[in-house]
Amino acid sequence: MTLTMVGCDIACIVAAALTASWILAEQQYQQHFYEHRYYVGLFVIVWLVGAGDQRLFASQRSDSLRVQLFSIARTLAIALGITLILILFFFRQGIDRDYFMLFGAALIVYILLFRVSMRLFLWSIRRRGYNFRQILIVGANPRARHLVQVMLGHGQYGYHLVGLLDDEPERIKFLKDFGVPYIGSVHDLEHILLKNVIDEVYICLPVRKYYTTINSAAHLCEGVGVPVRLIADLFPLRVATSRVHQLEDIPLLSLSAIPEAQLQLMLKRLIDMVGSALFLLLIAWWFFPILGIMIKLESRGPMFFLQDRVGLNGRRFKCIKFRSMVANAEDLKAELVHQNEADGPVFKMREDPRMTRIGKFIRKTSIDELPQFVNVFVGDMSLVGPRPPVPKEVEQYTWDQRRRLSVRPGITGLQQVSGRSDVSFDEWVELDLAYIDNWSLEQDIRIIFRTMQVVVTGRGAR
Repeated sequence: MTLTMVGCDIACIVAAALTASWILAEQQYQQHFYEHRYYVGLFVIVWLVGAGDQRLFASQRSDSLRVQLFSIARTLAIALGITLILILFFFRQGIDRDYFMLFGAALIVYILLFRVSMRLFLWSIRRRGYNFRQILIVGANPRARHLVQVMLGHGQYGYHLVGLLDDEPERIKFLKDFGVPYIGSVHDLEHILLKNVIDEVYICLPVRKYYTTINSAAHLCEGVGVPVRLIADLFPLRVATSRVHQLEDIPLLSLSAIPEAQLQLMLKRLIDMVGSALFLLLIAWWFFPILGIMIKLESRGPMFFLQDRVGLNGRRFKCIKFRSMVANAEDLKAELVHQNEADGPVFKMREDPRMTRIGKFIRKTSIDELPQFVNVFVGDMSLVGPRPPVPKEVEQYTWDQRRRLSVRPGITGLQQVSGRSDVSFDEWVELDLAYIDNWSLEQDIRIIFRTMQVVVTGRGAR
């Protein structure tokens, strides 16, 4: 099935490229296609890597159509973006915008159409009793009841329940409403596996109490090559998601409350590097000296203000800003602490006497943050993320608030587009944690555009 999906995806990519060539060249579409073959070859490689990372070639029997479509559309967008960046930076031919747009549009239509058609076809035949999986359940309890309810409530998944094994026959009461037959105790598992067609075994027993039984059952299934699914609600954490992976020959259950979509995170870092490099090459080289002269003409002191900030997982770094205050502003801060207008471990004043005239302007327009593109380029920060706190603020964090440090800090984030200095510290933390819990590249792009709007209007700036 995997090779079939790979082959069909490649066919869709080639068909999309031919369609774009035919629209643009018609009679000479073959020659046009040959001239743009590097688009196709490069995208095939990126797509196969990305689709493999997102498990688009694996069995998605139990995924909803909405989840599948979102995964496909997201991977397509990321793959097209990476291909575009690679073409711009590594191919001298440049970019044929018309061809790339048509190729991308046709690609989205063909792959989505093929994937949806394939999924609907499989769902249809499974509902008719074909392409099903024979399921054996070990352990009768509320979690087994919920599992059976989900399986039987979604006929398109194609699960056929062979029966239930449990050492206490009276526990069949949990599954009585679903007509799942009781076929023996857990000790009968070996006999059941030898005498019946079993595709998967789902173990619903509590691990702490039945560890030895589960271990024995897993070894029996391993011996005959039958996959074992262990209900993995071992640690009912609030926001962490679980996944299984391996370190060499060591199986690991990963519980993580931070984004772990490696392909998207790689693209996020690539966007950070390219975006910050373009800004520094196109704007910073001439704009920074002009603004630096204006800052130094008004008050003595350095052009930049370097401040210790806390980044990813507690790493310290020097955050770079244009100096917007008098040179000894940090020394004067202690005298103004009682006038702090912000709650929580942060200091904010609407009429801060340490601010210079040019400083008020660059603060209101967020120009003082522009040197942080250097921090982004070297990897201390990202374009989008929670704002980096100073060490004294972190010392006052509660345990849950420290999760703000679990991702790379950013120049802008949800807090900056949701009122900037007008939100309370608790709301600020909630916004940052919401950003971490729901992170995606699409959200980053929306935040960047909303930041531009906020900067232009000056809403919430201090």
